[in-house]
Amino acid sequence: MMEISQPAYLLHSRPYRETSILATLLTPEYGKVNAVIRGVRSSSRKGKTQKGAILQPFQKVLFEWREKPNRASDLISIRAFEAMHLRFPLEGESSFCGLYLNELLYRLLYGGVSVDALFSEYEQALFALLKTQTRNEQAWVLRQFEFQLLESLGLNLNCEMDAHNQTIIAERDYHFYPEIGAVPAEQESAGGSGVLISGACLQRLVNKEYCEPCLLVWKRLLRQVLSLYLGNKPILARQLFK
Repeated sequence: MMEISQPAYLLHSRPYRETSILATLLTPEYGKVNAVIRGVRSSSRKGKTQKGAILQPFQKVLFEWREKPNRASDLISIRAFEAMHLRFPLEGESSFCGLYLNELLYRLLYGGVSVDALFSEYEQALFALLKTQTRNEQAWVLRQFEFQLLESLGLNLNCEMDAHNQTIIAERDYHFYPEIGAVPAEQESAGGSGVLISGACLQRLVNKEYCEPCLLVWKRLLRQVLSLYLGNKPILARQLFK
């Protein structure tokens, strides 16, 4: 058996038996990991033990487990864990944004696949949310992370060439379809389901250039793309804003 030690963030958890939880963790080398963590809930008060209080969203934790060869389940058993020095004390709507990121990762990532770069992007997003003061700033952080997440999943949005393999022109409007890309608006018949977006907004998205007028259309665009992979089940974190 191989001893494994990984920094991780808690994406999701639920009670399991008397004193344990079933947790989904985000790790850099093993991606999304499902784990049972024992002895972190009080059997009498049904609350958290002192050790269990560490297991909070946006707290970086070092986990240890043993990798068993040919195990039948993807569920691992955590042997030990301790809080690391990095924690992001998000509050209010910034915390809702963080929970939204967690839900995307929980639902879209494949288990056991290395996500080193995305792990770093996630930490940077949490740090950026910690500094935001307006909804527009929060929205910009979310759009950048959504774009990076899609790239990590191999679902790159082509924001540089249109569906006819012609260079996107900043001054032209397009209808963007997740399956085929950007179609020049003048070539579209009325009633199309693509997101109407300017070439300038597409270019700014891929170049990570903040643009307040583009925020709403970026939201529509990325929501349409993500919905293909999220299915019909709604994102629960979105309800918090209401």
